[in-house]
Amino acid sequence: MSLNMYQVFFALAVLLLVYKFFEGKSKSLNRPPIVHISHEALFRYPRQAYETALKEHGPVIGVYRKNRLEYITDESLASEVLTNDALFSAERGTAAILNMPILNMLPHSFIGSLDKLINKSVIPFMETLVPKLAPVFEKHMFELAAQAEASKSDAGVPVELAHHVHDAMAESMLMLIIGEKNPSPEFVRAAIKVAFDVAIVAGIYQNLGYWSRTFPSTWRAFIWIKLMIFTIPWTFRNIAWRVWKDLQVVRKTGKSDHLDPVCLVSRLIQDTGSLRLKDRLWIVCLTLGITFASIHQTSAVIIWVVYELGVRRENLPLLRQELVDILETDPVSGKPTLTYSSLRNAERLDSFIREVLRMKGDTLTIFRLTTKDVPLGGYIIPKNTLITPMATLLHENTDLHGEDAKKFIGDRWMGSGKTSASISTGYWPFGLGRFACPGRQLAIAEIKLMIFALIARADLSMEGNKYTVIDPLNTTAVPPRGQLLLTRLDKHIF
Repeated sequence: MSLNMYQVFFALAVLLLVYKFFEGKSKSLNRPPIVHISHEALFRYPRQAYETALKEHGPVIGVYRKNRLEYITDESLASEVLTNDALFSAERGTAAILNMPILNMLPHSFIGSLDKLINKSVIPFMETLVPKLAPVFEKHMFELAAQAEASKSDAGVPVELAHHVHDAMAESMLMLIIGEKNPSPEFVRAAIKVAFDVAIVAGIYQNLGYWSRTFPSTWRAFIWIKLMIFTIPWTFRNIAWRVWKDLQVVRKTGKSDHLDPVCLVSRLIQDTGSLRLKDRLWIVCLTLGITFASIHQTSAVIIWVVYELGVRRENLPLLRQELVDILETDPVSGKPTLTYSSLRNAERLDSFIREVLRMKGDTLTIFRLTTKDVPLGGYIIPKNTLITPMATLLHENTDLHGEDAKKFIGDRWMGSGKTSASISTGYWPFGLGRFACPGRQLAIAEIKLMIFALIARADLSMEGNKYTVIDPLNTTAVPPRGQLLLTRLDKHIF
């Protein structure tokens, strides 16, 4: 009798193993097809390569990129992937694609905390923030335009746009984050260096180097240790120490009178309250994240917009007229000025920015990580897998944007009610769903301030009437390369 029981249990165990085997086999057979794309096509012609593969094998394909399997979807599945956060995690996907899985192990949601901070402490105060930030952008763009004014030649003067843009963004963000007005050049350089180093760790420039492309896993491990443990803490020490001292003063005295009441550190202190050691460390970490996101990402978009204006110069006279129309008069100084209200009335520039963001060739932009085995497009997408929709299939979709969807039209969005900061399933340079970029209104305001300040005092063009896309796989964060030329205007607008 005992033997028979053992036999029964053994038979059941075998049956269970067989069931599990065939269940796994069944699931594995139901995975999306894995498509091989050569390194040359992946890094030089990614748009054509991915779109062709999706057309042949879609609606979901798997592609190995940098030793990591990623699933790519066509436009039909984009909404499900980007908005269903229960199945496709934005936080975990962002952490994975930025080479920072450690973010998922923190006691608080890093991305969620940044999102909450911006929505609570920046967006409601845009009316007061813009007048504070505007002089910073005007100063740097006027300095850039002065190079053209100093030249007696009518030929365009070559200028270094990126340097001035990064300086302006760093200075404005130091004012916004810690309330630092007129920061020293060393402080500004530190902020720029931190943003650049975090961008390297996040893999933003990984496509550009032979070693990082060819040996991605080794590169990720090396660069993470080198920068996150040694370089970034050393570079960030100036900003971190400043924040830490401010927190210590508040902790000891219970007062924050020495802080700008509208700076983000001050807002974080109000929200945190107790300022225990872990709270202070958390605030310091958040300032690092804001520094990277605000300086690097917005600077890249500004360069894209300026270069596009340089090759589409027919838009400049109309934009200057719009600037004249929206300028307000400062009640104290009596000088022409731009406010958040006037910037929102800059519909033509807003339309141009939106068209740049739609047409600059984004491919793989917003990643999610599956939280479980997910049925999608007739397949099963495995748990803990990166997945992203193909951006160009939506940004240039004729059903969504008309028969001329593949054509750049600067004033396309005028009168449409769709702004450059709007998001939808057909337009998501700032993301989509719950974790869409919370600071997009601020970013667009900063872009408008900088563009208007530049074209108010200089005419611009591109050498050879062109620029070069140096990383077609990552146009989102890597700006193009080209030579901007400035020519003096006979009359300043302001």
